[in-house]
Amino acid sequence: MSRGIKSYRILLFIAASIGLLALVCVLMPTEGVKILGTTLRFPTLQKIMERKDEFDIDAFLSEEQKRQDSIAQRRQDSIAYYMAMLTDSATGFYLPEGDSTFFDNMFALMESAQDKGRTVRVLHYGDSQIEMDRMSDRLRDVLQAQFGGGGPGLLPLRSFTPVTSAQIWAQGSVQKISSFGDSTVSRSSGNYGPMMQCSRVTGGATSGIKPTVRKEASERLSCFDRVKVLFNNRGSAFSVQISASSMEYADGQSTDKPGVQCFEWIFDSCATKISFQYSGTADVYGLMVDNGSGVAVDNIPMRGCSGHQFKGVNEDLLRESYAQMDVALIIMQFGGNSLPYIRGQKALDHYCQELGEQIDYVRSCCPQATIVFIGPSDMTTTVNGSWQSYPFLPEYVEGLRNMALEHGAAYWSIYDAMGGWNSMKAWVDNGYAGKDYMHFTQRGANVMGDRLAEAFMKQYEFYCFRQRQEHVFEEEQQKQ
Repeated sequence: MSRGIKSYRILLFIAASIGLLALVCVLMPTEGVKILGTTLRFPTLQKIMERKDEFDIDAFLSEEQKRQDSIAQRRQDSIAYYMAMLTDSATGFYLPEGDSTFFDNMFALMESAQDKGRTVRVLHYGDSQIEMDRMSDRLRDVLQAQFGGGGPGLLPLRSFTPVTSAQIWAQGSVQKISSFGDSTVSRSSGNYGPMMQCSRVTGGATSGIKPTVRKEASERLSCFDRVKVLFNNRGSAFSVQISASSMEYADGQSTDKPGVQCFEWIFDSCATKISFQYSGTADVYGLMVDNGSGVAVDNIPMRGCSGHQFKGVNEDLLRESYAQMDVALIIMQFGGNSLPYIRGQKALDHYCQELGEQIDYVRSCCPQATIVFIGPSDMTTTVNGSWQSYPFLPEYVEGLRNMALEHGAAYWSIYDAMGGWNSMKAWVDNGYAGKDYMHFTQRGANVMGDRLAEAFMKQYEFYCFRQRQEHVFEEEQQKQ
C-alpha cells in the first residue's frame, strides 16, 4: 500500500513539474527577463511541442544524383532534357533574363585555347571560404581535364595568406601593398593589381616556386612550362632573371618602359622548380605559372572582405592587367562576412547597391569576361538559446541573387547547394564544416567545389548540344 502511495506521489510530482514548466513557457516574455545584467530566456510552449526534423545531409547529397538519373531516362538529344537538367536542381545557375546562351562566349574561348596556343584564365575571387585553394582546385581539375592546361596559376611573389597550390618563398626588399587586411604600405595609391594586393620590389629581391606537397593535389599542379611576371614598372629600369634548375634553363628580361606589362618565358620541357631574381623598382602584381595551353584557374582569397575592394584599384591599371592576362571568367564569391551585420531590408539594399557597382566596375575593366557571383553558405547563430540559421538569411540570399542578375552576372547559391535553411548544423555534425558554423572543412569544400564544377559542365553540355544542332541546321540549309 505504501509503495502505491509513493508511486502515486512521484507521478503527481512529475505531472506538477511539467505543468509548472509549461506555465513558465506561457508566461515568460519572448524577449526574456533581465536579472543582474543577464537576460534569461525560456523557450515557448510551441517551440517545445513542435517536432524537430533533422536535416539528413547524406540524403540531400544523393538526391541530386537520383534526380539527374531520372531526367537522364528521357530522350537525350532534346531541348526538354537539357532544360530539365539545368533547372530541376539545387545546384544550377540563375542566369540574367534566363539567357541560356549566357556562357557561350566563355566556352568558345576555352574550346579554342589549345588550338590557338592560348592560356585563358578563370579568376576566382572570394573571402576566407576559398583560402588554401579550396573550391578553386576542384573547378581547376574539371576545366583542365576538359579544355587542357595545368600548373597552379596566378601566385603572389610573396605569400600573404596560406597558399597550397604551390610552395612559394621570397626574400629581399619586398613590401606588401594590399586593399584589405594588414599592409606595410599606404592603401591610398590604388596600385594593387588583379589580386587586390601586390609586392613592391625596391632595389633587389629573389623568389622561388616549387610544386605543392599536398598529397591530395592534382598532378597537373606539379609541372609548369610557361611563366609570366605581371608588373608595373616604377623606375627607370626593371629586370627579372629566371632559372629552372631541373632543366638547366636560365634567361632574363629587362625594360625601362613605365607602366603595366609582362615578362613571359615558355620552356621547351616541363620544369618543377623555378627561381626569380628581381632588380629595380616595380609593383609585382603576380606570377602566372602554367603548363601548356588551355585553361588556368586562379585562386584569389581576400580574408575578411565583403566584395567592396575592386573599385579601390586604379581603373587604368586594372584594365591593363586584365588585358595582359587573357581572362575568360571572373567569379566573385562574397557575402558571408557581411551577413551578421545586415538585419533589415534597408541595410541589404545598400549592400546590394555597393556590390552591383563592384560588378559593373569589374566588367568595365574586363569587358570580355563572363562574370559569376556566388552567394554565401547557410550560417548558424544562437537564437533564443538554440542554434539556427541567421533569421534574415533567406531574404539576404534572395537579395544577392536579384542584385547579380540585375547587373548582368550569373548567380550560384551555396546556400541552396548545401540544403538551405538550417542545413549548416548537419554539415558541422558530419564533418563537412567547422565548429564556427561558417567555414567548410576541406571535405565540405571538396563537395561544394565538385558541385560548382558540375554546374559549369552541365552548362557546357547544353552549349555543345546547341552547337551540334546549329551544325545540322547549316548542313540542311546547304543541301537545299
